[in-house]
Amino acid sequence: MTITRTVSIFILTMMFVSNTALAESEKLVDKLSKGKLSVTAQVKGCDDDAKQYCPGLSPKSQKVFMCLMAYETQLSDACKVGITEAAMSIKMGMAAIDYSIRACEKDADKHCLDVQAGKGLIIACLRKHETNVSKACVSALKETGLWNFKGN
Repeated sequence: MTITRTVSIFILTMMFVSNTALAESEKLVDKLSKGKLSVTAQVKGCDDDAKQYCPGLSPKSQKVFMCLMAYETQLSDACKVGITEAAMSIKMGMAAIDYSIRACEKDADKHCLDVQAGKGLIIACLRKHETNVSKACVSALKETGLWNFKGN
């Protein structure tokens, strides 16, 4: 079973990105506020629970996850552990993105202002300008694994 968590980047940027003056209309914070972000995590150990409590639903759908939550107290220990691990994975993924946005916002605005957000294009632009990008940005992207991200 896979859980996909889609969060409006507008909410993320309002929560995580510092309140800076936005003189130009396409700074990183503006680009991100127009899109969505998906973080996917694999939930292990719930296939049998899904078959028992949510027959007829695809084990890879978000609906099956919502169905399982209705049976929260009756789920197997393996499923509860799988859900907890997936939630932690999503939280860590969101933290990595937040960390990278904070570290790279100025560099993206400086070197990649004309690059459209999405499909890893801003990260590719930052890689292209690596020698001119701050060490903090490069480190953040490498530490989180986003440096090697190849978009769709």
